[in-house]
Amino acid sequence: MITIRRAILEDATSISFLGKKTFDQSFGHLFNDRGDLIDYLDTTFSHKKIAGSIAKAHNVYWIVFDEVTPIGYAKLQLNSPCSFIDHDNACKLQKIYMLKGTSSKGIGSRLQQVIFTKAIEEGSKYLWLSVLKGNERAIAFYNRNDYHVVGEHPFVIGKQKFDFWVMSKELV
Repeated sequence: MITIRRAILEDATSISFLGKKTFDQSFGHLFNDRGDLIDYLDTTFSHKKIAGSIAKAHNVYWIVFDEVTPIGYAKLQLNSPCSFIDHDNACKLQKIYMLKGTSSKGIGSRLQQVIFTKAIEEGSKYLWLSVLKGNERAIAFYNRNDYHVVGEHPFVIGKQKFDFWVMSKELV
């Protein structure tokens, strides 16, 4: 049975693990230098950093379980304007990741609905995110959920440069 609930500080260890694992599963093959990837994972998904992020009032995390096993998570950053959106009431879907082998079960759509509901409750008119230009599966998912490309930006990890689309969705 799949359950989605708001994450709490005690979930930091699980989210740290999921962050490292899912990022590596999704993007690890793109790195020429595995050391750059490991440094990024250790910094970005450290227990301390995740715990600090969960504790911030403008961040909302959810964690997804299959029975008792954590299999995914999402992070919404409230009140996060975007230079590509001509509106101040926006929030950012900063992270949404599921372990490999758990997609195509409708979990992402369920998680999106939870995120949409929270964003609307907080008064946001737009939801935006960054997605790797070559991540066709994710882009197709976001297109199905009425996101549209509104801009692009680079992102550098170590010696690797990645190009991202900025996609947004108007919330109703």
